Amino acid sequence: MTTALAPSRARVLVALGAAGLAVLALSQAGRFGASWSEALAAVRGLSWWWPPVFGAVWVAGLAVHTVLLTAALPGLTRRRALILNVAGNAVANVLPLGGAAGTAVNYGMVRGWGHSSADYVRFAVVSKSCDFVAKLMLPLPAVGGLLAVGGLSPARGGWVLLAVAGAGAAVGVVVVLALLGRASRVLRAVPPRVGGSWAVGVAERTAGLVRRRWVALVVGLGGYLALQGVLLWLCFTAVGLHLPLPTTFATLVALRLLALLAITPAGVGFVEAGTITVLVALRVDPTGALAGLLLYRAFVLLAEVPAGGLTIAWWATTRRRTPR
Repeated sequence: MTTALAPSRARVLVALGAAGLAVLALSQAGRFGASWSEALAAVRGLSWWWPPVFGAVWVAGLAVHTVLLTAALPGLTRRRALILNVAGNAVANVLPLGGAAGTAVNYGMVRGWGHSSADYVRFAVVSKSCDFVAKLMLPLPAVGGLLAVGGLSPARGGWVLLAVAGAGAAVGVVVVLALLGRASRVLRAVPPRVGGSWAVGVAERTAGLVRRRWVALVVGLGGYLALQGVLLWLCFTAVGLHLPLPTTFATLVALRLLALLAITPAGVGFVEAGTITVLVALRVDPTGALAGLLLYRAFVLLAEVPAGGLTIAWWATTRRRTPR
């Protein structure tokens, strides 16, 4: 009995610890001069037509992202790509370190649609690598843009940030080269008895897919990020904060980088605290920054979780009814 309860107790402790860390991180916003009462009042005072506008941009971003997903998995339809995206994000957003759980849900869906395990591995490698490369390479133009317009001072660490961003971009280039086939040469040294030949096969097929479909991968990811930036800008505008384009772009980059530290569900607490720190460093009003950021994060999370839950329920129901 004790053994059976241990995993449940561990999950409860992890959830409570994550919630405590999120509250602690969010409480740091007040240290920068942000007023929680004013920020929440700005969010509550939105006109009725703002949420439909946010929803339209959000849905458009998901639709564009299916271009990348269908390119990464030949045979995947746009409708199923949309289901994968929403379902995986919903699971990842409700569990601490939920990325693995979201991946498991997507794997079950892909296998249920008749794709092989190797197909899913290639799909996961390509889609996750594209996202990872973007997170590594986008800080360089973001920091460069801020330096160019005076939003970031060279004397206050601007050149250091530019060097760090350049190093990240260099790592991104290495990842791209690996996707284009350089990794298979390294994997050939792995003995066949421990999966070396299988890994080489996946790497070679992955490289062939990237070379054939790189335009769709770039268009799908670039369009999705652009629409996410529009949604972020609209959220700040809705609460009365008008950010310049370089600042909005830098904020989006910071959000995506901080999402890598998703200890709590969807990185709640840490992402907001880190992003507000960036905005304050860029001389943005702390209360306006808090209001716009809370609106953006709340809308995205509240949109993804119910939509993903309904999608998973629909998939599970139709899967049972469909003969194998």
